Amino acid sequence: MITPTASNTHISSDWAALLEPGLRAVFYNTYNELPTQFDKIFKVKNSNKAAEYELGMGAFTPWTERVNDTDNVEYQKIGQGLEREYIHKEFASGFAVGKRLYEDEQYGIINGMAEDLGRAGRTKVEMDVASVLNNAFDPTKPIYDGKPLISDAHPYEGGLSGVQSNKVTGALSDVTLKEAITLMRSVKDNGGKKIVLQPDTLIVPPALEWLAIELTKSAQKPGTADNDINALAGRLKVFVYDYLTNDDAWFVIDSKRHKLTFFWRVKPEFTRSKDTDNFVAKFNGRMRYSFGASAWQGIVGSTGV
Repeated sequence: MITPTASNTHISSDWAALLEPGLRAVFYNTYNELPTQFDKIFKVKNSNKAAEYELGMGAFTPWTERVNDTDNVEYQKIGQGLEREYIHKEFASGFAVGKRLYEDEQYGIINGMAEDLGRAGRTKVEMDVASVLNNAFDPTKPIYDGKPLISDAHPYEGGLSGVQSNKVTGALSDVTLKEAITLMRSVKDNGGKKIVLQPDTLIVPPALEWLAIELTKSAQKPGTADNDINALAGRLKVFVYDYLTNDDAWFVIDSKRHKLTFFWRVKPEFTRSKDTDNFVAKFNGRMRYSFGASAWQGIVGSTGV
């Protein structure tokens, strides 16, 4: 009887290695088969640390008048703000292929596994990032200042007293959309100075897609028998976000100056491992990322009711 040794044994890595390049290509191609949506809204950054931290700060108040030549300059001290924390989490999933399946399957089953693994990874990212907006009105899911992302009671940072709002009430309409635009333009920084935000994008769930287009694209004011011009025409880009879970909620953002943020620590990667005793090859995907809001300024929203 011949004793099995490394030199006379065929191990599972011989065939698993042959599978890997093709499955890797299928995984990545499927992951990217549709344009991602979250990066059309969120500011995407790369990170090389276990976590990212951002520190908010107060701001200078408007200058005071210097009346006399001998008046001293008023020096201001900016107060410290609140910390924003982005801790990267890891996500992974995979599938195993037995050698008999590899030898006998004729229907693209193995490629289908890699395809669906890619789709599942892409969906996970989209659902997680969309949760920032899906939880935007939930007081149990506060951002750094202890308030929901959309609130009528955001405190100033750094010592200035008072609160501000980025919340409107009511279903999406000509009236409420104009109210949201006006509200965003009134938002001030932590020193009480107007930021002069420029709302340019309306974010809606699929259920509000056609209404949003009517409100922002019609030449005349929609829903009336009058011939009034539509003051909103061409004012806002409509972005239909398929991963919003509230069919009534809607948001307006300044796409250049908002602080909705996503960090890639490790972009999706496809790897292989092996079990030599049972002729099973394992293929898996892995990624690390974090997401959130570094500031509430730059976005206004409504639950739709």
